[in-house]
Amino acid sequence: MLLSFIQLFAQPVTTISGIAESYVGEEVKVFTIDDYLSRITTQVASTTVQKDSTFKVSFFNKQTRKLRIEVGKNHFHIYTQPKAKYKVFVSESSPYIDANAERIEVEFFFLDLPKTDINYKILMFEDAQLSFLEEHYYHKSLKSVNFVSKLDTFKNEISQRYATDTSKFFHAYMRYSFASIDNLSFLGQRNAFEKYDFYIKPETVLYQNDRYMDYILHYYKLYETQLPNEVNELFYKGVVNSSPTIILNALGGDIALKNIRLRELIMIRMLSEVFYTNIYPQTNVLTVLDSVANHAIFDEHKKIAKNIKFRLLDLVPGSEMPDFNISVNGTKKYNSDYRGKHLYIHFANRNVQQSIDDLKLISLLKKKYGKHIQFLTILTSNPTDTLLNDASSFIKTHNVSWDLAVLSNQDPLLERLNVSSYPHYLLLDAAGNVVASPALLPRPNNEYETIENIFVRIERRYRLLEQRE
Repeated sequence: MLLSFIQLFAQPVTTISGIAESYVGEEVKVFTIDDYLSRITTQVASTTVQKDSTFKVSFFNKQTRKLRIEVGKNHFHIYTQPKAKYKVFVSESSPYIDANAERIEVEFFFLDLPKTDINYKILMFEDAQLSFLEEHYYHKSLKSVNFVSKLDTFKNEISQRYATDTSKFFHAYMRYSFASIDNLSFLGQRNAFEKYDFYIKPETVLYQNDRYMDYILHYYKLYETQLPNEVNELFYKGVVNSSPTIILNALGGDIALKNIRLRELIMIRMLSEVFYTNIYPQTNVLTVLDSVANHAIFDEHKKIAKNIKFRLLDLVPGSEMPDFNISVNGTKKYNSDYRGKHLYIHFANRNVQQSIDDLKLISLLKKKYGKHIQFLTILTSNPTDTLLNDASSFIKTHNVSWDLAVLSNQDPLLERLNVSSYPHYLLLDAAGNVVASPALLPRPNNEYETIENIFVRIERRYRLLEQRE
């Protein structure tokens, strides 16, 4: 018992304290990110903002990693080192978002941050990288070899500047930041095989380095569609037979999956992606994930497989939408009232301007696809907002010509449907089953995709059915 007591107090402790003037009485929660595939978080500590606006929270922390800090209903992210002490000032909101917005990532400022801390290094590095791109990456860079030369010079300068730094986390962070620049379009950029040889093949798997994981997940995105035909057929056979062994052996035939640790991780990612298709039997995918969760070669993958299975069964495409009822213009409506056509649900917050701006885009989509697709906006606001009783003024101001319901931002339906930020979208089919959660936005994402890509296919299918009738 004495030995256990000594070991407990020998563990490295990280402390975060600060000022949060707009959050007096609110709870401060600290979460680790379990893994960057499921992005499920685990709470490790909590405290309350005192009357004098201060807070302080401590927790065991054995490694340098990125954490999510929730303050009230808002949040921010911070990198933490073992045994470090951080002082921060938490803003009420971002200057780019309405000051009363909730469930958003707010700005925060470090107070007395030492130059040796991982946050200081990352901030300085990101500032230098951004300045370089602003100065040298522009339209003409796409067709000029000069950018490659300048990029190599920049990389060398940064590498020399931090040559004596002993932080493995920071060096990996820089390496995969450079790797992300290599994903930009420019003359002389590395091809996929060169990127694998240079950035992936030499490395182990860095589960808690967000820059590394972002790069890996981008490189292997929808990788099942990129497999050689023979490997793809064996992969399918493995899923049909619910055999992770067959799948792993099959993926070993791909040149970019020779590393067994990385291969098992990407296998989990691929299973999560093919789950949403109509090609692979979902029950078999879940069986394979169950097997990996219990018998993975590497312990880290047991929890990741378990988390991914949880995500897949959480409003999974093909599952029935949970029952709900809302008030639309004084009339109570249930999810069953929207059967017969696809339904696109838009969750907006009164104080998040971007979610309100989307109303104009939805209006255009309704004019174009309204014959075959229904639209519903669920507007959330403070419990005391008069719009909860009468939304006619809002409807008139924003020219809302489709169903709109107003809910309190504390309504349990929001938690049930995993609405944690705004705007948020869901897409249901004509039978009331989930097609996408979250669904694509009416605005382009990083892959230049919008919900209209899906609407075009839906409308085409309805028209074919009409022609047959």
